[in-house]
Amino acid sequence: MTLSFRSKLLASHVALVLVAGGIAFFTLDRALTADLLHQLDQRLEEQGKGAIEWAEGGKRHPDRITTRIANIVDAEVTLFEKDGTVLGASSPEARGDVGPELAVAQAGGVGKATRWRSGRELHYVAVAGSEGTVLRLAQPLSEINETVGAMRRRLVFASTLAMLVAIVLGFLAARVASRPLQEMTTTATRLARGEFDAPIPEGDRDEFGVLWRALKSLASQLKARIGDLVEEGDRLQRLMTIRRDFVANVSHELRTPVTSIQGYAETLLGQEETPPSIRAQFLEVIHRQAQRIGALVEQLLALSELEARGRDDLAREAIGVLSIARHVAETVAGHGESHGKSRTVTVNLEGIPEAVLVLADPEGVERALLNLVDNAVKYGKEGGTVSITAAVATAGGKETVTITVADDGDGIEAKHLPRLFERFYRVDTGRSRQHGGAGLGLAIVKHLVESMDGAIEVESEVGKGTRFIVTLPAPRPSTMTKL
Repeated sequence: MTLSFRSKLLASHVALVLVAGGIAFFTLDRALTADLLHQLDQRLEEQGKGAIEWAEGGKRHPDRITTRIANIVDAEVTLFEKDGTVLGASSPEARGDVGPELAVAQAGGVGKATRWRSGRELHYVAVAGSEGTVLRLAQPLSEINETVGAMRRRLVFASTLAMLVAIVLGFLAARVASRPLQEMTTTATRLARGEFDAPIPEGDRDEFGVLWRALKSLASQLKARIGDLVEEGDRLQRLMTIRRDFVANVSHELRTPVTSIQGYAETLLGQEETPPSIRAQFLEVIHRQAQRIGALVEQLLALSELEARGRDDLAREAIGVLSIARHVAETVAGHGESHGKSRTVTVNLEGIPEAVLVLADPEGVERALLNLVDNAVKYGKEGGTVSITAAVATAGGKETVTITVADDGDGIEAKHLPRLFERFYRVDTGRSRQHGGAGLGLAIVKHLVESMDGAIEVESEVGKGTRFIVTLPAPRPSTMTKL
């Protein structure tokens, strides 16, 4: 059976009281007995010394003198000659009772002895006179024993009463002392169940207060640590999901072009004589699918490079938005025809002031804008307009530049917008594949913008086109001065 802390504390208290009470009882008993015996020794010695001269003067009638002395001192009296012969005794039993106290008295000292005789315990004191005569007094210890017995009973009663009071007080003290420990045990049990918000008091300035504060600190550390572990677990789970989806999507993207290349190649190899027109058609399909695989691999490598590169690896400098936009417009100028559009697709740069600068990586900004403008040309209206605008804004005491790429296409349904920047996500799978897209372009743009301490948002309405808003930091005055 396991005892509680309160029971152990009470048991130790009771044991301490019992040991202390036992020691006190036996000490008092021995001390009382010794004191009474000492007092008896002193009294008999004084009486013996006072009566020895009288006894030596009455040697003619020794029995009579010993009897008279016995009546006076209320003790048994025996008178010895200096050679040890009994001259007289107040009782017949005393004549034959000779002990070591006689020899001590004959040697000039005070002889003392205690022994049993005829069922009684007697105490003897013997003193010598000037003539060498020895007077011995003997008195039963029954009175002393009765006194000691009565005192023992009183001590037992008092000790029992004191012990009961001590047990009650010990129970109350154990209850008070164990209460903080019980509360700590309850709190620790709640913490073990994961209830880290359980109220924990500061405690007093004693040892329990130190334990309370240590327990509170431990709860805070456990809560923070477990929170970190949960977040880390969630992050690892998300990474595993992303990795699994990534492999599945890459496999899915490669399956179609690889199957097409394999099928057309096997057809060409299996037919010895193929009409030139059909052969050219098959080779064109193989070439187009190979280009599609190459574009996918190029995008995957670009995305992997962006993820491996840290923000500190980018070269930040103040660059003009208009000059970057012009390069982008020139690059996509011929894309309209290649995407099945009219050559009248226009990239409008009138909304970009000449003086607007951003603090970013020039290659990263151009790459992001090129992807956004290229998508706008692909999915905008035939003969439509793609507008690029830029404006300076202030947010949180810092200047930023907002670059907007807007098209006048069919727009995107609201349900697709939250997932638009996910890898391999397509709004219209058939139309995206028709234009050779793998769903990685916007993911690359998001990585590029965020690596330059920027942000990207999308706004779209069905039938009214789509707007991509890129926010990048503006150069500080100190940077402008250095430039």
